[in-house]
Amino acid sequence: MSSTATDVVRLLTVKGGTLAVAESLTGGPVGVEVTSVPRASRAFRGSLTACATGLTTGVACPESRDGRAVGTVFVAAGGPFGVDSGSAGGGKVEALRLNGDREEIRRESVRSVLALLLKELAGEQTGNERAQDTERNGGF
Repeated sequence: MSSTATDVVRLLTVKGGTLAVAESLTGGPVGVEVTSVPRASRAFRGSLTACATGLTTGVACPESRDGRAVGTVFVAAGGPFGVDSGSAGGGKVEALRLNGDREEIRRESVRSVLALLLKELAGEQTGNERAQDTERNGGF
């Protein structure tokens, strides 16, 4: 379980938010990381893993595919970020060029998408608000 996944679940829980995940080249470990956090079911709704080339979000296999170089990965976080401030929604997509073998690319993809999600979720709170939320939720 990563501290980033823990922070994502904590912020979603505090905000009353939920998370659903769609993965391809990773094969499911984003969902695994999130569900390894105690009480993740308060926020995690489920995941979908697609493997067909027409549905993939990048290339982790040993050779290029569909005109994309190995290590080309797209990660995204989307949702109603900023709802409290009256925003209609938001999110972000990042194109990555990762180095390494298949497993290294998959691990970095998981780390990158969790970091992006945390950044989007945390962008709404100041450090003091986070401390108060943590205290109200029993340190979770």
